[in-house]
Formats: sequence, structure tokens, C-alpha cells
Amino acid sequence: MRPTTATAGETTENKTNGSRIMPASRQRSLAGRYSIVTQALALAAFGWAFFGWVNESYLYWFENPIWLNRYTEYAMILAFGVWRISAEENPYTKKRLATLVAIVTVLWWLIPWLIPFYEPYAGHMISQPVFPSLHTPGTLTFFLTLGLVFLFGRRVICGWGCPCVGIRESVGFPFRSRTITGPTAWKWRHVKWIFFALYVAAAYAIFRWAPNSWTSTFLGLFTLLVVIPYFATFFLSPITGNRFYCRYLCPYGATFGLLNKVGFFRIDFNKETCTDCDLCEKVCDMGIPVVTIGKAEGRVDTTECMGCGRCVTECPSRSLAFHDIRNMAFPALRQDGRMLKESSGLASPLFLRHAAIFAFMMLTVGLMAGWFFTSVGSPAELSNNLVGLVCGH
Repeated sequence: MRPTTATAGETTENKTNGSRIMPASRQRSLAGRYSIVTQALALAAFGWAFFGWVNESYLYWFENPIWLNRYTEYAMILAFGVWRISAEENPYTKKRLATLVAIVTVLWWLIPWLIPFYEPYAGHMISQPVFPSLHTPGTLTFFLTLGLVFLFGRRVICGWGCPCVGIRESVGFPFRSRTITGPTAWKWRHVKWIFFALYVAAAYAIFRWAPNSWTSTFLGLFTLLVVIPYFATFFLSPITGNRFYCRYLCPYGATFGLLNKVGFFRIDFNKETCTDCDLCEKVCDMGIPVVTIGKAEGRVDTTECMGCGRCVTECPSRSLAFHDIRNMAFPALRQDGRMLKESSGLASPLFLRHAAIFAFMMLTVGLMAGWFFTSVGSPAELSNNLVGLVCGH
């Protein structure tokens, strides 16, 4: 299941000054081509995940077992995620994928399945949200996620913790080479703002009105408008690549992308050291014209950037670097490719520190979830009224 690259072993000429860059065979983040068998397995996994959702929502076969319900998608992420982590050669991407798969498996699958609890929320919901519900306006994780994205960028969720991304980074990876790029594909990114407008309307309905027939109808319709394209784009991956939904249809990505613009996150771009190799654009699954934007603005802070770090870690001249709230406290901090990859090595003290912090956080969330689950029906039952919980009444 290793990919092949059409230009493997070749050396590319720099288009402006004739200098030679790293051979394609050594470019760890270039999209490879996978066998028909691997692609067929990926499509079968997509189909299994989709049918699991259909079964839980409409068919109710076999009393919704774990292998045929909404959690089936997360099982596919785990299975293909193990393959992706073991095959990945970019150390930073390997760390990111391991974190992504762990978060999806523990927070999105095991906790809601084994020890479910309802998280606090403001406004009204069609049904009580089970942790985590960051895509549902008004929930506790929704507000916490918005705050983290403002500080650290869209990568907090789109790069490191979202199952929507997880299934495309794992199951959909064999179709990455089919990603549609170019000026026309870049212009189509504005389509997602239609879905974003509907998302804002849904949020307004949740906060503004009590449940009634028309709000329930509208929220149900919005859910279908999100879910149907979400699953449909699984099967378009052999034509459009694995990121079509993220690029053009995701209202949640659009929401987090706006915080990329107004928050602290961006990618700094050094025009003086850039060699015009265009490698940053070749490894970008979101089709961002990194060089064009970087040279024009000296930074890349587009709403499309989901912070995967491929462009930063693969830039041969270290002309790209992440920037977030930490740079305000530590101005000398430079999160370029060298720093990110060195801190991702298993022997790196920084990696060990991050791993310990992550493990502690996951354990803490698990213990808190267990406490909430066992407290249901007791005086310690968690209040669903987020406003009352925060204000103390």
C-alpha cells in the first residue's frame, strides 16, 4: 500500500533561477498514486461508514451495533489511521495523524459510546448533544473550540481533532493525488459561504426562538444539507481528491476559517528566501496559491488554511513558519519546518513533553466523562443550562 510518484527520482529545476531542488522521491508530502486494490478498499470503507449512518438514522437493522451505526465511521478512521501513521515519513505529519486518530477514537467514539453524557448548552436543541458536540452552536465544546481556534488557528480542530478531516486523512488518502488545483478551482472556494450562511441562520434559530414546528423543520433541513454532501463527497474522491468537502462545502470549516483571519494564526512568508520551487503549493490539499498570496502579503492567513503543516515542513528554504498566540509571548519563537520536525522526533524533549501533556489531558477528560456518566440521576447531575452553569444559578 505504498504510493508511487510519477516523477520519482527526478530533480526539478527552479523556474526562476535554475537551481535544483530535492528529488520528488525524497519529497515526503507529495501526493502519491495508489493501486486499484488500495483505492477499492478505501471506497469500501467509505461505503461501510455511510451505510452505518443510514442504518442508525433510518433502517435500524440489528439494533444499531457498533459495526453498523454512526460510530462505524470512527472505526474506519482508526483502522486506516494506523496504516497512515505507520506509512507516513514526515515526522510532524506522523505526530499530527497520531493525535488526530487518538482524539477521534477516544473523544468522538469511546466516551460517547461507553460512558455517554449530555454536555451543557445554551439555546434550544432538537435533541440533547452528547459530548463532544463542537459542530452544534451553543454547546460548551462549541464555545471552547472557537476560543482555541482564535488563539491557535483552524488547525486546532481541522488539523488535529475533527472526524470529518480524520476520515479524509485516513480512508481518503489514496485519492489525494486527484486533488483539483489551479485558478478556477481556487475561485470555487466561495461556494462554502452559502452553507455558512445557513449555519448562521441555524445558530440564530437555536438562540432566538423556542422549539416549534418551523424551527425543527429548518434545523432538520440544514442537517440534511450538511450530511448528504458530506457522505456524497466520499464517493467523488476518485475524481475530486480527498478534500473536496473541506474546500467547498463545509460550513464549520468556514466558521473556523474566519477566526484564522481575525485571530492570531497565520503562516509567515519570507519573500527574500523563497526560491519559487512551488513545493508548498504542490503539497497543499486545499489548493491554496501559497506563493502568490505570500509574495503579495508577506503572510498566508486565508480562511482556507487548515494548518496541516505540510507546506511549512516541506519548504526547502524555511521561508514559511506558523504564527499564533505563542509568538506574542515569545517573539523570538519561529515555528518553521526545522523546528516542527525536530520537535516531532521520538527522542526530542519537546515531543516527550507534548506527549505527556496530551496523555494527561486525555486521561483527565476520560475521568471527568466517567464522573458525569455515573452522576446522572444524582444531586451531582450536570446541568444542561450553560448560562446558569457559568453564572452560578
